Amino acid sequence: MITVGFTLIGRGTWSGGESYLRNMLSVIASELRGKVQAKLFLAPEHSSIGASFDHMLAAPAVVDDRVTGAGLGRRGLIALAGGSDRAFADLVAAQGIDVVFEVAQWFGNRFPVPVVSWIPDFQHRRLPHLFPRSAWWRRDLGYRLQTSGNRTIMLSSGDALADCKKFYPASRNKTAVVRFAIDLDPGAIVARADEARQAHGLPARFFFLPNQFWIHKNHRLVIEALKHIDQIGALDSLPPIILTGRTTDPRDPTLFKRLMELAETHRLGSHFRHLGLIPYDDVVALIGAADYLLNPSHFEGWSTTVEEAKSLGTPMLLSDIPLHREQAPESLFFAPDSAEALAQRLLEAGQRPRLARDSVAVLQSRQQMRRRDYAAALLALFENVRGVPQ
Repeated sequence: MITVGFTLIGRGTWSGGESYLRNMLSVIASELRGKVQAKLFLAPEHSSIGASFDHMLAAPAVVDDRVTGAGLGRRGLIALAGGSDRAFADLVAAQGIDVVFEVAQWFGNRFPVPVVSWIPDFQHRRLPHLFPRSAWWRRDLGYRLQTSGNRTIMLSSGDALADCKKFYPASRNKTAVVRFAIDLDPGAIVARADEARQAHGLPARFFFLPNQFWIHKNHRLVIEALKHIDQIGALDSLPPIILTGRTTDPRDPTLFKRLMELAETHRLGSHFRHLGLIPYDDVVALIGAADYLLNPSHFEGWSTTVEEAKSLGTPMLLSDIPLHREQAPESLFFAPDSAEALAQRLLEAGQRPRLARDSVAVLQSRQQMRRRDYAAALLALFENVRGVPQ
């Protein structure tokens, strides 16, 4: 039995990170039961969420002051100078941890427990113009430290692996690709898909774009594509595009307001409809109900919404970026900088009959296979890391 220690990914401010952690712990608790067990370490300010993880853990979450700031800021610098975050090391040693999972932290090059460092993506290298200089350097220096350090780097895609080798050659022979799969029962979601659609007042046919309104998610391209369709007189024949997600991008605080004003200025409001931040259960149900999942993003690490659409058998219209080609090769693709290309795909998809879906049994079988593959990759990683001398 390998015991892996985790801290809260995103430290309570990144919903995607928390979702990623929940999926990983769920796979460990189910597919890897008897081989791997997880322990979660929480700072006191996050203790309230501990109970929601407990059913996936070997024991109730460990709440301790020593988790606050572990591997971060001053303690990260001390670990850099002295080789280890000693306070956190003492805590995990007392809990019998075999492997520690590190995300945007630095526990030290002589941390007494083997470390897996997850790097979600290399967005700052692909889209450097979206990062203030100080933020770019903080991220890059952190990645340089991790990729040159005494730890294994876990990546979520072959695309990320290529970036890691290109930008951080010191990482060679220290990486592992683990493509995650979500914890989702297609049968339960499909059963309530039409109910969710009606509850939100949506028509029988619609496209669904459930991305957060961050600038790299490329929502503006959708408005430009709708403008093009309107100019050729085909807008009335097109199902609406329904959007959900958080509306705040710290890098561009007025982005959402500008986008919605642009849609209204061109009288596209009926086809560019934002439902707000709705419950997750409704989001996945609407993915199941939609004609197509739409993702025009300029960049992804490994898209959770694409995984959800795959699980539910929902066709996809995706920006033609390497990650999307890797993650969902059977999708319809369009150039992420061409409104005309997206307009053509929307018309192509919207003006033909709704595509038939696979049966729930087929969806469940495929989803279980993805989870098994994810579990096997995790197990191989943890077994290998535990054997790495520190």
